[in-house]
Amino acid sequence: MTILNESGIPDVLHPLHAVNGLAGRLPGTLVIVVGMRSEAHVVRSFPGGGPGGRVRFAILDPRDPPQQGQLANLAVDAAGRRAEKVLLVGSRTAAALGVDVDFEARLAARKSGLTVAAVDADAPYANPGALSTDLEDRVLAALVDLCPKRRTSELVEAASQAKRTGFFGLGGRNRERPAEQGRPVVLLGGALSPGSAADLVAELARTGVEAAGVVPPTGDDLPPVGEGTVVAVMDPNLGTAANAARERGARVVRTLMPIGVDGTARFLQDVAEDAGARTSEVMRARSVWEELGALRGRVRGKRIFFAGDTGYEVPLARFLADAGAVVLEVGAPRLDRRFLAEELQALGSGVDVVVSPDWRGQMARIEESNPDVVVASAGLHAPLVARGHLCRGPEDFVRAGLHGYEGARRILELFARTFDRAEALDASSL
Repeated sequence: MTILNESGIPDVLHPLHAVNGLAGRLPGTLVIVVGMRSEAHVVRSFPGGGPGGRVRFAILDPRDPPQQGQLANLAVDAAGRRAEKVLLVGSRTAAALGVDVDFEARLAARKSGLTVAAVDADAPYANPGALSTDLEDRVLAALVDLCPKRRTSELVEAASQAKRTGFFGLGGRNRERPAEQGRPVVLLGGALSPGSAADLVAELARTGVEAAGVVPPTGDDLPPVGEGTVVAVMDPNLGTAANAARERGARVVRTLMPIGVDGTARFLQDVAEDAGARTSEVMRARSVWEELGALRGRVRGKRIFFAGDTGYEVPLARFLADAGAVVLEVGAPRLDRRFLAEELQALGSGVDVVVSPDWRGQMARIEESNPDVVVASAGLHAPLVARGHLCRGPEDFVRAGLHGYEGARRILELFARTFDRAEALDASSL
């Protein structure tokens, strides 16, 4: 496998999209976005960004930049008695106008006694580029810092409480009571893939492991994260958030992402082992592969090119290669090689991975290789279709729900429908 770096363009999603998508899932938390009026309009244009949402805006005037401490006072006044926690998100223009959101967060915490965290969208990142996944990673790292930090005995009690009351509304009354575990599990990620956390919670319960919570939460408060916690990372873009959990004393599981059959099986088995439970997913994975036989047949031998947009491309490519597809190239908007070491090893040496791909070079390679389908974002979709290529948008897979065994089914179904429609169109044109 060759990992290449090209001078490309960042993804088309506005970085603040990640903040807006998470804000509605943070009960008791006030999110304040600091920036220009234009950025407030951008955030409000996203789903959930209208009036009544959990996002508030601190509008900056470039002709009259705020004085030091002014934002902290605003945050304290805005929180009042309506919020338990505050998350300050500074945009690029805020940094350009001299606003230090980290300092303002510390000052607001001292003045109010509230828990206040900060995310600076303009802070240097390990990899260049302004990606929505970068800010999602930073926001989740800030949420980890907002999580309660308890001792092991208290965490085990929290996990026991989850057993008694059920989790995410799934209920525990009709389920067989799982075996006691030594360490509680917290899932990290799944913000952009609906239902993913609930699917994995159910699968973990089947193996005898109860999850103590998810970051970001889905209707519940933030779970405890600290010494004695096992943190299982669901998404490939969360290296900073994983490090934040590790700095709190949590044990972060380094394994495959729970995407695809083998990835899900490896994830469940490794997480269960770290939590103190013994399980084997070999038979379960074999059964799921058999159930997916017909869908697997629809992608077997198909040549797939991932242009790269969401950051999920590497685990997606690994799963499709396992299913029998021929992956020609994997584009990735950024790549943390150490964090994704297990994924890159599982993908194998026969697939080129191109980091921050240059779209002109990609177009040339697509023309040369003529794949059966290209997974490409809106920026490349139209010109590729105009040249006769079959395309699928990467956001379709994310929105459908990537994680778990059911996620594997949904991924194959999306590809199968894509090929079915293309074949039907070809037949009607004869």
